[in-house]
Amino acid sequence: MGFLKRFPLNTLVTNNNVTHLIETGYGIGNSCRAALVAGFEEALSCEIYQPLYEKYLQGNHGNITVSPVDSLTFLESTSVGETLNNHRSLIFLDAHYPGSDYGKEDYNSDKWERNVQLPLISELRSLKGKIDNAAVIIDDCRIYLKDFKVVSGSMPDHAVHEFDRENEFRTLLNSFSDTHSLHWYAEDTGYALLWPHTFTGEAIKPLILPGDVTSKFMINRGVVGTTSMSINRRLMDARFSSRWLIGNGLDIGGGPDSIGIYKSLFPLMGKVTVYDMPQGDAQYLDNVGDNSFDFVYSAHCLEHVVDPMVAINNWMRVLKPNGHLIITVPDEDMYEQGVWPSTYNNDHKHTFTILKANSWSPVSINILNLIQNITFNHSVQKIELLNHSYLAGLPRFDQTRTPFAESGVEIVIKKME
Repeated sequence: MGFLKRFPLNTLVTNNNVTHLIETGYGIGNSCRAALVAGFEEALSCEIYQPLYEKYLQGNHGNITVSPVDSLTFLESTSVGETLNNHRSLIFLDAHYPGSDYGKEDYNSDKWERNVQLPLISELRSLKGKIDNAAVIIDDCRIYLKDFKVVSGSMPDHAVHEFDRENEFRTLLNSFSDTHSLHWYAEDTGYALLWPHTFTGEAIKPLILPGDVTSKFMINRGVVGTTSMSINRRLMDARFSSRWLIGNGLDIGGGPDSIGIYKSLFPLMGKVTVYDMPQGDAQYLDNVGDNSFDFVYSAHCLEHVVDPMVAINNWMRVLKPNGHLIITVPDEDMYEQGVWPSTYNNDHKHTFTILKANSWSPVSINILNLIQNITFNHSVQKIELLNHSYLAGLPRFDQTRTPFAESGVEIVIKKME
């Protein structure tokens, strides 16, 4: 089962003036409510499964209208037709397995006709020629595409599928090419997006959400990373386990050295999602929603971005109020050791120091100045020079390639209400 909150709905409102949602399968109303919260003016849906429709009738739902009919009848209704003619809309085709996603019915039930149980192809046919000014998100694409590798895995044996209609499904989607571009996404159970040529900007992409698994956690048995090197020190400071590393976190630049590897050592830590190059640009996090994560963690990544001031504000943006941003960066004197460009990492774009009147580095950033440029209400919890195990006076070499010298600066910032 997919869900509409996976996508940045607010950008449809702000960038393309989308005002209406048309959804084929109300369920318990999560998608409709998400659209209204994002700024949509109205949501229209249908729900054929009577117990779920009766639950809808019991509540006060504002600008949400649900019809107790099948999805084809709904899509061909006057209300949907007028909405598509008069408003920029988003269509979410989500009407598979009536009642099953909520534990009410079996996924292989013979209670429904196949065209009612799995109506997607018929839905798409009914929309031909009607959606020039509407975006369409289709979920559960793995029902039709046997070899589509999706995050949730292949179709379970207990669920009916339509693998024999894959060519028909693909051909039908491609038939919208005159008016829409087609995009495939592997998140959840697989999505397809039909993006109108009339809309501005790039097609929307799925958001990275708390709990998403983007990387396999494994201990690096070679040279340790700076996160691994920090663990014993952090276990001695109760603030990490009781205040800072709590809830679901985003590890920016975590790669194979994520803080998530050490979840068992920090009992209040939830799931950790790694955001590295496969996920996007760490400077912008443009596929991460505002106020999403309980904590944001980054070890030795900020020096790689083009503009650290832009980056740190985006890192604060995706952090929930009262959450903590925990950052380490290399200290310019302990890491670069007076030489620029960096000898030990040719991708470093900046050097960092807590505060200096003058620096030998032409790209030096004072951390106190960086923090002063954070636009969100914040409180600095900690700034520390991690020099406790640095071996001064030795011939010049990269001490972070040893198990003991972090050679950096640690900053912890709380995002205030």
